[in-house]
Amino acid sequence: MGGDGSPKSNFFRSNLLFRPSKAAVGVLVATIVLAVVLALSTLQNINREQELMERFMLQKGETVVRAVRAALRTSMMHRMMGSGDALQTLLTESGRERDIAFIVLTDRDARVIAQTEDAPDVQTMVADVNVQGDADRLLSSLDEQAGLFIVSARLAGWGGYTRRSMMPMHRLHGYGETARLDGAIIAVGLYTEAFDEARRQDVRHAIFMGALLFLVGSAGLYALFVYQGMRVAKMTLANMKLYTDNIVGSIPLGIITLDKEQRVVSCNRIGEEIIGRSVEELRGRLLPEILPGCGGDAASSDMTDLDRRVDCEMADGRRLPLQIGRAPLHNTAGQEIGTVLVLRDMTLIRDMEQQLERSRRMAALGKMAAGIAHEIRNPLGTLRGFAHLFRTQEKVTEDNRKYAELMIGEVDRLNRTVSGLLQFARPREPSFEIVDLDELFARTFALLANDFAEHKLKAHRQQEVDIKVEADPDLLLQVLMNLLKNSVNATPAGGEVSLRAAADDRLVRIIVADTGSGVSDEDKERMFDPFFTTRKNGVGLGLAVSHQIVEQHHGTIEVRTAPGEGTEVEIQLPKKR
Repeated sequence: MGGDGSPKSNFFRSNLLFRPSKAAVGVLVATIVLAVVLALSTLQNINREQELMERFMLQKGETVVRAVRAALRTSMMHRMMGSGDALQTLLTESGRERDIAFIVLTDRDARVIAQTEDAPDVQTMVADVNVQGDADRLLSSLDEQAGLFIVSARLAGWGGYTRRSMMPMHRLHGYGETARLDGAIIAVGLYTEAFDEARRQDVRHAIFMGALLFLVGSAGLYALFVYQGMRVAKMTLANMKLYTDNIVGSIPLGIITLDKEQRVVSCNRIGEEIIGRSVEELRGRLLPEILPGCGGDAASSDMTDLDRRVDCEMADGRRLPLQIGRAPLHNTAGQEIGTVLVLRDMTLIRDMEQQLERSRRMAALGKMAAGIAHEIRNPLGTLRGFAHLFRTQEKVTEDNRKYAELMIGEVDRLNRTVSGLLQFARPREPSFEIVDLDELFARTFALLANDFAEHKLKAHRQQEVDIKVEADPDLLLQVLMNLLKNSVNATPAGGEVSLRAAADDRLVRIIVADTGSGVSDEDKERMFDPFFTTRKNGVGLGLAVSHQIVEQHHGTIEVRTAPGEGTEVEIQLPKKR
């Protein structure tokens, strides 16, 4: 399956979920912390500027109030002496300053005594001063909407209703009524525009820095997520490569990829085992160099399936039956970029096919032999009886008696052959029990001791074999006897014959080996066929019967031999049925 819902895509999705890295979390936390620090710092700066502004404005307002008090005293003195009005002059000149919005002098009843132009209504201010203000104590207030900082104070010691007051009531020049100065109120309005502009600049700067921090943090996060995505993509590719490498390495087939020039690009482990070289030795070589016996056939462009079987000669001289398939490799654009070859070692399959064919032939021969043996055995008994009678006659010459004994011997030999045929044709069912191989080996060597001595052979068996197998002891003894007799007959005087065993959790292996003349490849293919023998007086049924008995035990027989190098026959039996 493929696509988003395929098992493979789900497999990689479940194993490669996107997880934020520690670096991304760190950048995010650092950005948030810096943003909080920036916000707190901006608020702190604004509050500090507010305090500095109020302190500055209060100091300036106090200065103006003192100036107005001084001007008021001067004006009163000048009024008494008949000179000019100093207070009005101060108000006129101060009103021209850019940071002074207004100056107002009122009595305690909020009646204006003197003021600059464009002075506001001071009713509320005077009420607050009358309620909250002590004598000569400065009060301040901030009108953010109007952009004004107002400083006010109430005068004291300027006359009153006591007898000691020299001037309880005063008339200022230019005013049409008498005003009471004791408890009068001075209000000074100062513009906060410069401070407001500085504060707005701080806010704009903080906003700019916040935006810059946001952009930097976003860029960092984006870069980290891009890196994370690249990292995940790289891990995905690495895992997919590992996944495909494991699959290719686990396939019990040799897989070789070639470029357009038929040079080896890659080869899996099974391919290395089949060819007998490592991938480092194969990479870059032409296909005919690594498969000299079948390279042309393997690279043939008409091979598009796995049905082509060829016998290939390897570089080390081995000949292997291979099943070879070929398929083109394409890139994403659909262009052919190479070839993939699939090799399968057919040795085991060919051996199984040969065993199957041998079993089929043996079954057919068994049926035929059963019929023939039945028809021959009865006349053989009659012939042997007449030969024995002829030998016991009184008037039989010595030569005739020898002929009669020869006839009896041949009839007995033919009877043994018929008995072997019957055993081969109608084998009895094994009677399984636990067999101790140590006892079986000792019994076998005891029965063959004379044969070993007669042929002057060195016979060895494994001692204290602590192996047990579930089998028929009589049939297994017959197999060992047949194999050892063949080894005795094939080994010259002074040679060696051995019997040993090994086992694992599943199989028991019994090995019969000799240092005899060995068997050619041609004879090896036929050595388990009925009636095949290389000895002049042999019948050719011993190995066939042995093979049949091993098959009844659900086992196999492997033969390792070469002419002049001896023979090793390995019987593989399951430990338990």
